[in-house]
Amino acid sequence: MLQAVVCMRWRPRRALTWALILFGLCAPALAAAPLEVTQWRSGLIELNQGWLEHDGDNAEWSRPEFDDSAWDSVDLDDLGPARQGWRWYRRLVTFGPDKPELRLLLAGGDGTYELFVNGTRVPGAALRSSVLVRRPVEAVFPVSDGNGNFEIALRTRVPTAYAAWHLPQFTGVTMGLPTAIGYERQALESQRLYGLATSICFNLLLCLAGAGALGLYGFQRTEREYLFLGLYLAIVGTSNGLSMLQSAGLAPLSANFLVADPLIYAWVISQIEFTYSFARQRVGGIWRMYEVMLLLPVTLSVLTWIGAFASDTYVLIEAAATAPVGLLLSALLFVWYRRGNREAGWLVLPSLAPALSTALFDLGTASITLGWQSFNFLVEPIQLGPIVLQLVDIGALSFLLSIIAVMFFRFTRVSRERARAAAELAAAQEIQRHLVPAALPFLPNYSIEAAYLPAREVGGDFYQVIPQKDGSILIVLGDVSGKGLGAAMTGAFAIGALHALVAEISDPPQLLSLLNREALRGKDSGFITCICVKLSPDGQMAISTAGHLSPYKNGKELTCEGGPPLGLFPDLVYSESRFEFNCGDSLTLLSDGVVEARNASDEMFGLERTQALSTRSAFEMATAAQQFGQEDDITVLRLRHTPIEPCT
Repeated sequence: MLQAVVCMRWRPRRALTWALILFGLCAPALAAAPLEVTQWRSGLIELNQGWLEHDGDNAEWSRPEFDDSAWDSVDLDDLGPARQGWRWYRRLVTFGPDKPELRLLLAGGDGTYELFVNGTRVPGAALRSSVLVRRPVEAVFPVSDGNGNFEIALRTRVPTAYAAWHLPQFTGVTMGLPTAIGYERQALESQRLYGLATSICFNLLLCLAGAGALGLYGFQRTEREYLFLGLYLAIVGTSNGLSMLQSAGLAPLSANFLVADPLIYAWVISQIEFTYSFARQRVGGIWRMYEVMLLLPVTLSVLTWIGAFASDTYVLIEAAATAPVGLLLSALLFVWYRRGNREAGWLVLPSLAPALSTALFDLGTASITLGWQSFNFLVEPIQLGPIVLQLVDIGALSFLLSIIAVMFFRFTRVSRERARAAAELAAAQEIQRHLVPAALPFLPNYSIEAAYLPAREVGGDFYQVIPQKDGSILIVLGDVSGKGLGAAMTGAFAIGALHALVAEISDPPQLLSLLNREALRGKDSGFITCICVKLSPDGQMAISTAGHLSPYKNGKELTCEGGPPLGLFPDLVYSESRFEFNCGDSLTLLSDGVVEARNASDEMFGLERTQALSTRSAFEMATAAQQFGQEDDITVLRLRHTPIEPCT
C-alpha cells in the first residue's frame, strides 16, 4: 500500500517535470511565430515579448491583414527610455474560441498611444498634447473576438518633453479574464501609489501651515517674517505635492517640470527673505544678485522641457543652485547668533534641511540616468513605521516642526511687545489730551484757533492759552525733541511745571528761565523749544523764545530775542522783545513741522511758503504743510484781535 502511494505521488511530479522540459524546448519556437497562447497564470498572460516595431505613422498598419514580416522584433517592457516621434507596435495573439471576451491591461504613458484591436480603434486610449501627457499608468480595455484571435496594434507618438526625461513608454502588457485583470490592475496601481497618501497629506499640511503664517502676518503686518514664511511653506507644499502627484501618474508631466520645478527657486528666494527678516537683517547686494541669477535655471527648465537642454545636466544644475542656500544661510544664522541674536540660533539647523534634502533628491534623480548606482537610494521612499516619505518630505517636515516651535515663541514675544506698546500708546494719548487742549478758552476781544497734526499717533508738540487775573493772556507753544510716549511725558512735565509757575510769574523771560531749570532735572527727557507770548490789555505784546521759530504778525515775521532750547544749559537768562498788538492785528505761532515739511523731491516747505500762508487760517496752513510732505508734528496757533467795538 505504501509503495502504491509513493508511485501515485511520483507520477504527477514526473509529469510536471516533463511538461516543463517540453515547454522550455518549445518556448523559442513560440516566441518566433505568431503566438497561440496556451499557458495561463491565474487567468493572466503577459504579452511583453514578441512585438513588432516600425518607425513612422501609417493608418494601414492597424489592419489585421497588413504584412509586418519586415518589422523589427522587440520586447515592449525592455525598450528603455522612450524615443521621440511616431512609432507603431503590432502583435498577434490567438486564444481560441473558448475565450472570446477578455481584457487587455496596458501600462503605458498616458496620452502617448492609441490602441487598435483587429483594425478597430479601442476607445479610452488617445494621443494628447505634451502638456497633458502623464507617466505610465494602468489602463484596462475590453477586447472580444468570436474566434479568439486578436491583432493588437499600438500607434504611439512620444512628445519631446516625455523623451527628454528618459521615461519608459510602456512598462507591461497583460491579457486575461476580467476578474483576474481587475485584481492585477489594483495590484499595479497600489504599487504605483505606494506612500503617496502620506506625502500628499504632509504637503497639504505644509500649505495649511503657510496659510496660517500668512494669517499671522495679517495680525502683525510689521513682522515681515510671517509673510515670507507663509510663502515659503505654501510654495514648498505646492511644489513637492505636484512633484509627487506627477511621479505617481496622477498629474501630467507639465505640472512638475513647468510648475513645481520652477517653484523650487521661488521657495529658495522666500527662504532667504524669511531668514533675513527673522534675524532683523537687511538682505545684501550679493544675495540680491543670487536671487536674480535663479532666473537662469528657470529658463533652463523650460529649455529642458522642449528638448533643447539635457535633462541630466539640468538636474545637476538645480542641485548645485539650491544646495548652497541651506549651508550659507545656516552659517549666517550662526554668525548672527554669536553676535548676540539669540533667536537666530534657533534656525541654524532647521534651515539646512529643505535645500539640502532637495539637492540630494536631485542628485539621486540624476544618478538613475547617469548610471551612478551608489546614489539611487536618494530617490527611494523612506519607511518610517507605517509612514512612507520621500527625502524632500523629510527635509520639509523637519523644518516645519522646528519652525512651528520657533515661530510660536516669536509670536508670543511679539504679542507681548505689541500689548506693551499699545498700553504705552494709550498712556501717551491720555497725556496728549493735556498737551493739546480739547477746547480753547473764550477770550474777550480775541478770536483764537489752533490746528494740531501729529506725525505719529502721539506727538511732542504742545500749546497752552492761559488767561491771567489782570486781563492779560499768556500763550505758550513748545516742541519736545523725540516722538511717542517719551516726548509726550516730557511735554506733560513741562505743562505741569508751567501751570505751577504761572500762578506766581507771568513774565515770559523769567518763565522760560524757570522752565529751563525744571527741564534740567530730567536729563534723559530731551530738550524743548518754546515760545512764550504775553498780551496785555493795553495792547502791549511781550515775546520770549527758547530756540523756537519766530511768530508772524499780519503776515510778517517778527524778529524776537531769545536763547537756547530748554533743558540744555543751566542758569540761562532769557530776554524778551516788545511789540504793539492793536485792533485787527493777527498773530501766528507754529512749530518747525510746518517749515521742515518735505516733498518727494526732498524740497522743504520753507520760510517763504510759511510766511505767504501766515495770514490764512490755522487749519489751512497746517493742511498745506501736511499735503506738501509731513515729517514732524505740525502745530499752528492763530490769534486775532477782534474787539466788540469797532476799531478807531
